[in-house]
Amino acid sequence: MEMISATMAGLDNGHLPLMSTEGSGGVYFMPDPSGQGNVAVFKPIDEEPMAENNPRGFPLSVDGEGLKRGTRVGEGALREVAAYVLDHPVDGLKSCDATGFSGVPPTALVRCFHMGKGFKIGSLQMFVENHGSCEDMGPRDFPVQEVQKIAVLDIRLANADRHAGNVLVCRDAEDDLKLVPIDHGYCLPEKFEDCTFEWLYWPQSREPFSAETTKYIESLDAGEDIAHLKFYGWNLSTQCARVLHISTMLLKKGAQRGLTPYDVGSIMCRKTVKRESGIEVIIDEAEDAVLPGTSEETFLQAVSEVMDCHLDDMLSKLKQNK
Repeated sequence: MEMISATMAGLDNGHLPLMSTEGSGGVYFMPDPSGQGNVAVFKPIDEEPMAENNPRGFPLSVDGEGLKRGTRVGEGALREVAAYVLDHPVDGLKSCDATGFSGVPPTALVRCFHMGKGFKIGSLQMFVENHGSCEDMGPRDFPVQEVQKIAVLDIRLANADRHAGNVLVCRDAEDDLKLVPIDHGYCLPEKFEDCTFEWLYWPQSREPFSAETTKYIESLDAGEDIAHLKFYGWNLSTQCARVLHISTMLLKKGAQRGLTPYDVGSIMCRKTVKRESGIEVIIDEAEDAVLPGTSEETFLQAVSEVMDCHLDDMLSKLKQNK
């Protein structure tokens, strides 16, 4: 990958990484060969929040759970790479040069030597030139399609950390505004408790999915995604695989019924810390409907049936309120 070669050339030329002043973990800008710009962003796993060498003062995790519920300390880099791998282009699975539907920058798991004291493992993501993040401007001018591509990614991956600061605002060659999602260390959690979607508060999220987005959603297959991640070296835990199956199921069923990103996203996010989200209620009901020891396939079928009932009821209420 050209990004890795350019990063190595920058280091070989004596240009040292620069630690970002932002973020909750160790985040390093990697200079290009000239030293005049950045080529990538490196996040070591041992400097994640609540990890042993975290530079931001977070306490060590006592049970291995990460800063967000349902995540594990030391797995952030895997999740960063997974978001890139699963960001399929419109025409199929990821290839080396293809840009994904949601535009996650190229990301790889790397190992690098550290000041003669062993090495560090972490995620390396291509640096994206930008005009700031969505924190720096109001959402009024964001194109609907750009918001939808972020929403599709976050719903699929049950993102527990989508805030305005980790969506970059960019311009393409035609000077059109583009949104680029970064920071996916808290996607694919083991449970839905901490799903957080900033775009729920943007008016574009209340627009119906476009024909392009709907077609893309129809093509998604959680089983293929799990196999794809395994091919790249990450065998998802049973809990994470279940979350991916259920979130993809919800996205597909919601789009089929004409629900908006807001409608679907609201089902996944808690309104208060202690009040279960709609998707958690659906899972609880499915668990009550099956016998102990039931196969995962049978359980997911139960989830599908309960979800159908909830979505149909939601759709009926939305029509009554129009």
